[in-house]
Amino acid sequence: MFEATYHRAKRLSFVTLFILLGPIASALAQDTRTVDVRFPRGSSGTTLSDTIVGYQTINYRIGVSAGQTMSVQLDTDNASNYFNINAPGASEAAFNSSMSGNSTNFQIPSSGNYIISVYLMRNAARRGESADFDLTLYVGGSAAQAPRPTTLPSGPVAPIPVPSEDGGPDFWQVQGLGSDTLNVRSGPSTSNPVIATVRNGDTLRNFGCTLNGSTRWCQVQTPRGQKGWVAGRYLHESFGQPTTLPTYNPRPLPQPVHSPVAVPYSPTPDAVSTSDMPRFCAGEASARYDIRPTEITVNGVLNLPNNFVVQGWFDQADGGSQFFNCYFGKDGSFQYVT
Repeated sequence: MFEATYHRAKRLSFVTLFILLGPIASALAQDTRTVDVRFPRGSSGTTLSDTIVGYQTINYRIGVSAGQTMSVQLDTDNASNYFNINAPGASEAAFNSSMSGNSTNFQIPSSGNYIISVYLMRNAARRGESADFDLTLYVGGSAAQAPRPTTLPSGPVAPIPVPSEDGGPDFWQVQGLGSDTLNVRSGPSTSNPVIATVRNGDTLRNFGCTLNGSTRWCQVQTPRGQKGWVAGRYLHESFGQPTTLPTYNPRPLPQPVHSPVAVPYSPTPDAVSTSDMPRFCAGEASARYDIRPTEITVNGVLNLPNNFVVQGWFDQADGGSQFFNCYFGKDGSFQYVT
């Protein structure tokens, strides 16, 4: 009798649990909906307007072919509103706008249905915030004759041309740096030396982009005419002309001085002044750890017997903190970040 009573109570507990959780599961299922994207006849793009609240997510499904170029831009009234792009069969997002900004332009590596998921970050969703947004999509160019290889070659690779008729912009604008600078390197890797820097708002001429590992690098020309490579996550399409700097007539050369003159020490062209070392360190850590410079905190410069050291950290998604050190030589040359 005791055993029969126990089994009846167990069945009742399962029924009660199902009744309690049923509405919750139903509500969660309704938080995600899928919309199939269709372009107007004769058009290669469209703008979709909608609203999400709390934990709601809208999955926009669009079919594209390998070799085409897709542009995605999200305009929203909520700073915690972002989107992810998921390729067919991939376990991780191919693009995360919370890390790389709310616009992107890339070449489709494989044919299939791509999902663009628009959502609110957890902190905003938990507070029940809403977001009114416009999602603009463009797909251009012709499909490739054969799928591109999924295995990337090791080391630096040649850039993939991005001509304007295939959807790539003629010019990029640097965005998302705040008061920091973006390093321009001689090649598409953090192991290549820094040859120049650009600032937030600068417009750069585009010569093409490539992937090195999981990082997109773009070859650009700076306002001073220097040609090099920058991290692509800080570049957004620009419809203006490249930033130009004013030209000055050279001053007349001074007459030679015949008496000996003491020449003060001046750093080499690649040297970093101690006042610029914290900002330079933030830029190097940004490239090393794939995080925005505005999310990085750096301390002042430590003057050690053999070198200068700048310490810094940033918060990680799991709630922990990542600490790092940047090392500079006594001549101001950057050495490494670890």
